[in-house]
Amino acid sequence: MLSYAFKRIIRSWKLYASLILGMMLAATFFGGINVGADTIGKQALDAQLANTPVDISLSPVSGGISVPRTSFDNVVQRVQGVSGVVSAEPVGSVTEQFYPYNGSIPYIKAIQDNSVLFQHLALVSGRKTLHANESVINAGSQYAQNYKPGETVKYSLGQSGRKYNVTLTVVGEVQLDTTAVNTLGVSPYYYTPSGSSSLPASTFITSWDQTFAPIVDWFYSQTGFKDYSIAATVNVYLDRAKLLSAFNVESSITQVQQIDDQVSNIAALNGFNSNPNLAYPLQQFSSSIFMLRLEFTIFSIPVFFVAWFVGRTVSQASFNLRRREIGLLMTKGFSQTQLFRHFLVEALLVGLIGGGLGLAAAVLLNPYFVQILSGSYQSGAFLSQDTAVATIIFTLALTVLAIYSPARAAATMDPAKALREYVYLEDTRPSKKRGAIIAFSLGLYKIILLLLGVNFQNIGRYLFGVNFLLAIVLIIMAVLDYGLNIIGPFLFLYGATQLSTGLAIRFHKAFASISKRLVGDIASLASKSVFRNPRRVTALVFLVALIAGYSIWVIGDLASQQDYSIRQAEIQVGSDLRVSQQFGNLNISYATLVASQLRGWSNITGATPEFDTIVSLSSRLSLQLKAIDPTTWRQGAYYEADWFTGNIDTVFQNLKDNSQAIVLDRGVASYYNILQGGTVSVNQTVNLTVISFFGPDYSQQSSGQPFGFSYFQPEGWSFIPSSFVTQNPKLFSGTSLVLVKAGLGVSFADLASSIRRAYPSLVVSTTQDYTPGTGPVVSNGVQASVQSAGAVISNGTQNVLRLGTVFAGLAASIGVGAVAYTGFKEREKETTMLAVRGLSYKQMLGLLVTEVLPLVIFALILATAVGLITVRGDSLAQNSLTPNYSSLLAPRRVVFPLWASENILAIIGLLFLGVFLPAITAARKDLSKMSRTVRFA
Repeated sequence: MLSYAFKRIIRSWKLYASLILGMMLAATFFGGINVGADTIGKQALDAQLANTPVDISLSPVSGGISVPRTSFDNVVQRVQGVSGVVSAEPVGSVTEQFYPYNGSIPYIKAIQDNSVLFQHLALVSGRKTLHANESVINAGSQYAQNYKPGETVKYSLGQSGRKYNVTLTVVGEVQLDTTAVNTLGVSPYYYTPSGSSSLPASTFITSWDQTFAPIVDWFYSQTGFKDYSIAATVNVYLDRAKLLSAFNVESSITQVQQIDDQVSNIAALNGFNSNPNLAYPLQQFSSSIFMLRLEFTIFSIPVFFVAWFVGRTVSQASFNLRRREIGLLMTKGFSQTQLFRHFLVEALLVGLIGGGLGLAAAVLLNPYFVQILSGSYQSGAFLSQDTAVATIIFTLALTVLAIYSPARAAATMDPAKALREYVYLEDTRPSKKRGAIIAFSLGLYKIILLLLGVNFQNIGRYLFGVNFLLAIVLIIMAVLDYGLNIIGPFLFLYGATQLSTGLAIRFHKAFASISKRLVGDIASLASKSVFRNPRRVTALVFLVALIAGYSIWVIGDLASQQDYSIRQAEIQVGSDLRVSQQFGNLNISYATLVASQLRGWSNITGATPEFDTIVSLSSRLSLQLKAIDPTTWRQGAYYEADWFTGNIDTVFQNLKDNSQAIVLDRGVASYYNILQGGTVSVNQTVNLTVISFFGPDYSQQSSGQPFGFSYFQPEGWSFIPSSFVTQNPKLFSGTSLVLVKAGLGVSFADLASSIRRAYPSLVVSTTQDYTPGTGPVVSNGVQASVQSAGAVISNGTQNVLRLGTVFAGLAASIGVGAVAYTGFKEREKETTMLAVRGLSYKQMLGLLVTEVLPLVIFALILATAVGLITVRGDSLAQNSLTPNYSSLLAPRRVVFPLWASENILAIIGLLFLGVFLPAITAARKDLSKMSRTVRFA
């Protein structure tokens, strides 16, 4: 049976090729997203635990130094013997040495000579190796400016007259990274009482073994005197690589808890308390990773559906073409069960071949998958044995599921009818309407909500609790809406394709009438031929509509979200880059000078100074003012033309000509009924003339509450010319900055570094700091370098969607091609007879293309409408959920940039390729094969 199945696959390789390709794509995608999911999960877990450097903290029960140093040594030694613990080390701290608003007293920390923390101390000058009474100091701090390597610092430790004197020699300057800062508990910045300047907190790091151990002994010897100015803890580090798994968080928590219990028991025997630090972050991460798994599964369904559909369609045609073979096997004594098992063996072989090829492709494309899905290539990410086995099993199951129903029907075929050789099955039974009507109704309900921009979460925010019955209705509708968020558009497409057969026929006939000009009256046969099997027609239309609609939805959502994130980042920064003073406030004159100098740089297209301040408009209202240079602001700042009322050139010319003009926040103007040409009083001292309005009118929704009290709070900005501030310097106090617009293709990070080198006292912020993502940043795209676990998962999900559209497009192309080819193959004798009767190659090609192409175009029209409606609805929903000022100023919108349009057109091109390639192949008729076909017809 096995050898016969191999022979059948080899003999009918053209039919099985599309089935194998479909399964291969599904296997490649399945293996690829699992590799990417492992990588994303690990990145997300690392991000979740980034601020948890110590896994378990042990501290004396009574606080301070309430146990002898031997207890610290004993705890460290015994804890290191616990399975799963990679390291344990004591850390000392002088807790009295840091007081708020007193920069002259530094932190003093002590670590072991072989501490893992030395990996997180970057040497700036001097040396890191510590001996007795030696220390290193953190770079950039106040003490680092005053004490250089070789200088000494004297301290007296202790309280109430009991003192321990120590002289520390500074031997080096080090830079503490985030892990060191979090582990040592060092505040990253020290602020002066005025808050006008800041420096990294001064921190001396000494040796526990050679310097701090005598201090511990002395403080413990002070019996009867409780001094908590000196403290010490034991930091325990677990083998995270072995214990923690992003996709088995529950098991990870169990293992960590078991180790913590063992460590806690040892700690209790030595007078220590145990504080586990991993359990809570892992519990938080568990729900996030579950949603990642769920989203990966949901958004992979279209690709797997196409593979199943291709397999089912090809199998139906294949078994129909093998009618005589099946009849002969039955006459030789094969039972229905034996035939069915034989067909399943063929399915398993196809699944193994497709799965093996898909696995090989997944291995070859592994770096690409990791790069696309996680944003960066990690050499440690690879296709594991578990993933490979799961991929093969998945492919086998999908293949058997696709072939099962056609195989069952073929095995129960009547032998007498089977021996009649090939008969084209005209499946004229109409599709079942009940399920289609339900799907169409639910989908239409969701489409209407998307068109209207209705969001039940936003409605419930204001109406819930006002009326009980209304609240119940809203809850029911919200639950239904939540369930339809993803499947609603697909249900609409399914119902529409099942119920619109008549419309599809009319569209097909209209297209055929047009194609008559190319191929003649023979084109009218196309509509009659294709609708001999209406079920296959509806399935083909749904397949194309599903993939095209899915692609437009996903790509449109990604483009819309990317556009929204970039614009929001530009609003937060004010432009591509923002330059401000590191310590204190930047003088407006110096800001103007810096902007003037930066405008001369070749990689900068604009730079402008800006002065931000808050003034009083009335006794109860404050107004946010931006004093700008009307001549250079539009070249250096980010803005959108519709933010300003009236002609924007006229507005800025008026600002330039009239130093007492103001572009007033529209929300303030609407609330106080201030008209253009009116006057506003600033600080009850100077009157300004309103020449235009800026931003949206938020006066009716600002600071609104779900019910009851609400009040108006200005959130927007107003603009005045900077000349007014320079003329009245005593009226305003605020912050000056410089906004910089980068040239096209310029890296924001590189430009920021260049500005920092040119102006060491200035701080440069970029839109990169406000936008989630990874990778290099240039002036036509923004991404962030530091991500939270939520951002990693969110970006990974978006990348899965992007990759899914590629595979869905390829699978749909194969699906359309398979349906078209099997249809042409089933009717090979009919088309051969047409060729014999004088139909030219051009006419034959036109006839075959006319059969399938109108269906694809009809499906694309339907998919485009649904896809655009869904993208627009998602944009409106997000805008209603985030009614802050920046989202009102630059709401999410429907955009299709060049890359998005190219992707969609490429997918449509693949669908058309699935139409033309089989038609070109089927239209070519070999003379010898034609003679044989006619002879046996």
